[in-house]
Amino acid sequence: MPKILHKKTSFQPSKDDAQKQEDTQKVLSKMRHQSEEERASAFAATLGMSYIDTNLIPIENEAIKTLSEQEARQFNVAIIAKTGKKITIISTDPTVPETIEFLKNMRESTDWDLNIFVVSQYNIERVWDRYKKIVFTDILSQLSVNLTGDDLKKFDEYLKDLTTLKQRINELPTTQILNVMMGGAYKLGASDVHIEPQEKEFRLRYRIDGILHDVAFLPLNVFKSIANRVKMMSNMKLNLRDIAQDGTFDVNIEEKKITIRVSIIPGNYGESIVMRLLDPSSIQVAVENLGLCGLAYEIVQKQIAAPSGMILTTGPTGSGKTTTLYAIVNKLNDPETKIITIEDPIEYELTGISQTQIEKSRGYDFASGLRAIVRQDPDVILVGEIRDEETVEIAVNSALTGHLVLSTIHTNSAIATIARMIEMGVKPTLIPPATNAFIGQRLVRKLCDCKEEYTPAKESIESLKKMLSIISPKAKLEIPKEIKTLYRPKGCPKCNNLGYKGRMGIFEVFTINEEIEKLIVEMASETEITMAALEAGMITMLQDGILKAVKGITSIEEVKRATGEGDFLENVYEKLMASTLGHGVLVEPTHYSSALENIEDFQKLQEIISTSATKDINKIIFAAASILRTGDIHIEPGPDNVKVRFRIDGILQTVVTYPLNEYPNILGEIKILSGVKTEVREGVIDSRFSIKFDEEIPDIKERSVDVRVSIILGGYGETVVMRLLSKASQELDINKLGISKQNKKKILHEISKPNGVFLNTGPTGSGKTTTLYSIVNILNKPEVKIITVEDPIEYQIEGILQTPTNDKEGYTFATALRALLRQNPDIMMIGEIRDDETAQVAVQAALTGHMVLSTIHTNNAAGAVQRMLNMGVSPSDIASAVNAFMAQRLVRKLCDCKEKISITSEDKEKIERVLKTISPKTNVEIPAIGEIYTHKGCEKCNNIGYKGRTTISEIFIIDRDIQELINRGAITSELADKATENGMITMAQDGVLKVLNGETTLEEVERVTEI
Repeated sequence: MPKILHKKTSFQPSKDDAQKQEDTQKVLSKMRHQSEEERASAFAATLGMSYIDTNLIPIENEAIKTLSEQEARQFNVAIIAKTGKKITIISTDPTVPETIEFLKNMRESTDWDLNIFVVSQYNIERVWDRYKKIVFTDILSQLSVNLTGDDLKKFDEYLKDLTTLKQRINELPTTQILNVMMGGAYKLGASDVHIEPQEKEFRLRYRIDGILHDVAFLPLNVFKSIANRVKMMSNMKLNLRDIAQDGTFDVNIEEKKITIRVSIIPGNYGESIVMRLLDPSSIQVAVENLGLCGLAYEIVQKQIAAPSGMILTTGPTGSGKTTTLYAIVNKLNDPETKIITIEDPIEYELTGISQTQIEKSRGYDFASGLRAIVRQDPDVILVGEIRDEETVEIAVNSALTGHLVLSTIHTNSAIATIARMIEMGVKPTLIPPATNAFIGQRLVRKLCDCKEEYTPAKESIESLKKMLSIISPKAKLEIPKEIKTLYRPKGCPKCNNLGYKGRMGIFEVFTINEEIEKLIVEMASETEITMAALEAGMITMLQDGILKAVKGITSIEEVKRATGEGDFLENVYEKLMASTLGHGVLVEPTHYSSALENIEDFQKLQEIISTSATKDINKIIFAAASILRTGDIHIEPGPDNVKVRFRIDGILQTVVTYPLNEYPNILGEIKILSGVKTEVREGVIDSRFSIKFDEEIPDIKERSVDVRVSIILGGYGETVVMRLLSKASQELDINKLGISKQNKKKILHEISKPNGVFLNTGPTGSGKTTTLYSIVNILNKPEVKIITVEDPIEYQIEGILQTPTNDKEGYTFATALRALLRQNPDIMMIGEIRDDETAQVAVQAALTGHMVLSTIHTNNAAGAVQRMLNMGVSPSDIASAVNAFMAQRLVRKLCDCKEKISITSEDKEKIERVLKTISPKTNVEIPAIGEIYTHKGCEKCNNIGYKGRTTISEIFIIDRDIQELINRGAITSELADKATENGMITMAQDGVLKVLNGETTLEEVERVTEI
């Protein structure tokens, strides 16, 4: 133990220090109405230091012993964690001169890295109390002083010999010493007894409820005789001291036969002995009493009743896996069911079950044993552990051929088992049909009835509430709305002053649904599978533990110790919040009403934004964007302010501005929602989140809107563009897109063909993707397999397999398209044809019997031919593979407030010129040229004059005439003229017809196409 040197240096508090002390006392006085933890947290904030609640973190006994109890109490400190040179120190007030001096001396006399935290008085007292619990026999002796009557009689009967063992050990025969050790272990509920020789003594330790406790430090002179006695009873060789040996023996305690499994290994000062007490009653646990609840309990009950498949429990040694499997076996054990186990070794004998033990020295391992068991015609097989490729292969095959297989595997979580199985050589396609359930588990100590209630700091409660808020309703659990208090251990005679008595499991139960099966087959990451499982109703061990802690069954400290997660609350919450689970920002009724009441006048909306708290600005902007059916939100910092612009019906309009000094917080919130660290500044950042609208907001058609975010570096800072992927604003019905009936008829005819390429062309924002989605909606039938490759996926469509590209991992449109062909779909939708490889693969797919839908960037439909030629596709392949090219633009629709105007001679000439080019083969009735309409503006359209958008389009059919021209090498203008002659309605013609029908203005048509 490092010695702390205390230098005799004078220390006189300065006036500033004295003032700080006075100010501190004033702050503490004002906070007297708050809980003790609240006060400590607030006090830490006034000092600019970090607060910690030791109820929420595990405390290391070895770290506590770094300082003596006298030093710790004298200088108002305690060491609670020590990892290498990193030391975690707590104090109720690190500004006290004596504490300052002590910490200064510690820094100067050691090379430790000190991390200092502020704690409550209760918390530091709780740590100091640990000094009294370092040697367990001292606890018991102290406990006996306060016992009377029957309690004292029971103590004397069971544990008095243990507490006096050190004083009497030289007088007792070896057999009696062992009897005292084993009897004390049994009475204290220990699972293991550790006897460890050291330089001058040997240490006796018990593992009670999963935690090792020092029981006594005993003289070394009796150790050899104890070791020899244990070896004799375990049938080990006495003369072998430099190799590991294993054995067993039985003892009778209170007329109960207890098997002791012994492990001995050589050490520095002699052989280290560990004896495990195998009490048969400890595994007599019903499935109903394991601690499973909600959906997890239902899944386990359902899957263990299945006739075949595999149930795997996972977790570290001592996490209760075997107990869970025995509970399942006990439930299944009846005369009609043949159950065989293969174990290493057999720990508990089960009536009515055939049990076999591996013998590695004879070549009988899990794999060979399992192979033999299958030939015994069992209904249920329990395999002690899946350790290698051969065992997992046989287990999977057994599960697939009518057996129910139960086993354990070593991974950190239920989800991680999938990757482990794949590493062992199991094909991803075999995992879903072979496995019924994965059970991840840990054991936590249960609080004794003497537990005490306390009020944690507000920040601790908020962390817990965040973790519980992301539990899916599908989990079938009651989530507490409020967490006002928690529970912590206290200590009493019943629990031997430990504060805990007994253990229970915390679980995560994971099954494979269709979505997760797809992810497994596609070799998705563990994070992606976890998110899908959480969405389906799985809760993590951490969440299960928190729920049990909130109920007072265990403590948060225990949950963290068992799950072993650093910063476990906030980190997991942020990851989940940044995931694709559909979490995002919540627009509350106050935000929505602020936007709705002022949306008709942007000046009024500006006043609301100017007077709103920074934390509310984004929510009001999101509400306004939703009300106005905005396509994109642009947030652009400039030299003087930040401008917010909405793209409404394709046109950008400035809505509000706010000061530059508020932008960092607003931008930071958007980054956090997008799962991006606030300090990250890159050239381009792309992500997603969702806007959710509170259930109390009336008349909302869509409660959640997905948002695609793009953040780029600009001259005045980072510029944000957010595209609102609102299904309400994007009609995925081809009949509602404004496509003319002639063009719609052509589209429906071309997509009804069994194969071929249908490409939609146009610039960004022209509605190409929406049209393709509406086509896919038409084609989406149970008997048709449709797969899409998108960048990114914009709209989820039920019944269709949608996959996003990932250029960083080499999953481009071309590679994805090749992979899709192996899936043998009927129809493929490719987000965009961008390169030569994608174009050529798409054409080959069409030529081999697939329908391919995609987009391409050209100015008009006929121009797509030259674009594909430039991409290396041969003229004959274009002529043979392509059904049609479509081009389109979006124009704003006139609001009902539109007004008639007389047409000018110049505009009339333009219109006449376009109408004359319409072919009779179009079957279009050309209207007379009279009055046309212009925009006016009203409350309904927010004084813009336009409301909504419609499509102008052209469909370029690859008929025989066009095929001949393509093969002959005709130029784009020749192709366009021939198509027009054969009945194609050009975008200009379509636009002019809409002008004459009063749907839009000539100005709008001229904005998007050439007349």
